[in-house]
Amino acid sequence: MRTLRISIATLLLASSASAQRATRPASTDPWEVTELTNRPSLTLELPALNTVRAAGGAGGARAAAFEVRPVLLVRCQDGQLLDVFVAAGSVLDSDDNVTTPVRLQWGSEPPAESRWSRSTDSTSAFAPDPRALLRQLVSSPDLRIEIRLSGKSAQLIRFNARGLERHMSQVDAACPPGGNGDARAADQVYPEAAVDERAEIVSAPPLEYPPALQHAGLQGRVTVQAVIDTLGRAEPASLKVIARPNTAFDESARAYVLHAAFRPARVKGRAVRVLIKVPVDYRIQ
Repeated sequence: MRTLRISIATLLLASSASAQRATRPASTDPWEVTELTNRPSLTLELPALNTVRAAGGAGGARAAAFEVRPVLLVRCQDGQLLDVFVAAGSVLDSDDNVTTPVRLQWGSEPPAESRWSRSTDSTSAFAPDPRALLRQLVSSPDLRIEIRLSGKSAQLIRFNARGLERHMSQVDAACPPGGNGDARAADQVYPEAAVDERAEIVSAPPLEYPPALQHAGLQGRVTVQAVIDTLGRAEPASLKVIARPNTAFDESARAYVLHAAFRPARVKGRAVRVLIKVPVDYRIQ
């Protein structure tokens, strides 16, 4: 977990002073892309759809609230370090002075709990597995992040990440998958028996029983194999049905696992990717 982060204000000032190219794509693409010359890097910025209320002032005095618009940033630096973080524009709440609790909701799916590390100025929260978050954003661009600002109740931040897929080739070129920044253990897939805390389903959509099978009275257990990432989501390409009473159950079982939210597996307290088998039981009541 990173505990040292540069000030977001410093980052944005540097970007303004040293940018080789800052482009605002077509109006249908909300992402702004910036490349720097003094230090090879690529930054993508996405303003939130809404503002949040933050407390102003200092020294414990009663402070007037003001509106800020958070920004989601994707940053590649030196061809190695890939970060995805939210610059909230106000100090984030924390119970350990290192991380801040975050709830992620993709589209209409149930929210999932996570913990993101904070910047040194405590105004930004960094995703624990940036590349996994980008993969999820490409497939599910409607993202809601619930985060708590210091002294305020939980704030809901909404992002529309459509258009990200157009920039993924730039991200991969600036920070190639498998480079030093991705060689950390977060990209390793652990067998289920090797983790300290196993991945567990915390919420899932209603299981859709194939009508023809239900009418015929067919029931039983389907076993789906999947890699659960550090955000607690099943990686779509990893889904594989390895046992079933009838192949007509496959589509329903895969959809159930794909849209379920898991508590991520952990090794020594760190969220990791893990290969698991998920039982999906079909029973006629």
